[in-house]
Amino acid sequence: MRCDEIKEGLVDLLYDERRTRHADPEVRAHIQSCPSCQQELEELGGVRAALRLWTDEAPLRPVALPTPRKPASGWVVFWPVARRVAMAAAVLLAFLALTNAEVSWEKGRFSFRTSLLPAAASGSNYYTKSETRDLVSRALDDTESRVTETNYLMMQRMMDTMDQERWSEMRLVIARGNDSRIKN
Repeated sequence: MRCDEIKEGLVDLLYDERRTRHADPEVRAHIQSCPSCQQELEELGGVRAALRLWTDEAPLRPVALPTPRKPASGWVVFWPVARRVAMAAAVLLAFLALTNAEVSWEKGRFSFRTSLLPAAASGSNYYTKSETRDLVSRALDDTESRVTETNYLMMQRMMDTMDQERWSEMRLVIARGNDSRIKN
C-alpha cells in the first residue's frame, strides 16, 4: 500500500475504528515498517491528547444580550401581520382550488359548493370529431406551408453563400494570374 492511501485513514486507526479497512493487519504492518507513517500517527496521537486536556475558559466579563426595542412606528408592526394574513389567504385560495370550490352570489343569495372531483362539463365545451379533424387539418396545412417557406429561404441563403464564395475564389484566381504575369 502507498503512504498517501494509509495517511487518509490514520484518524480512523487512531480512534480504533474496527469497521474500516484501515484497521487491517496489512495497514498496521505498513505503519510499523514506515517511519513517515509512524511519525504522522504519533503526531495525531499528540493532538488527540492535547484536545482531551483542553477546557473552556469562562468569559472575562458577562455577555449582555441586547433587549428588543419597541417599534418606532405602526408600519413596523403592520408588515409582519400583513405577511401572515397574505400567507393565510394564499393557503385558503390553494385549498379552495384543490377542492374545486364554486362560490356564487345570485339575487341576494350566497352559494358555496366543493367537490374533490371537478364538475362534469357541458357538451358545448368539447369539440366534435369533424371540428377536431378540421382544426388538425388546418394546423397541419399551416405547418407544411411554414416548413416549405423556411426550406425555400434556407436554400436561397445557401445559394447566395455559394455564389459569394465562387466570386471570391474567382477574384483570388484572377489576382494570382495577374501576379504571375507581372513576374514574367
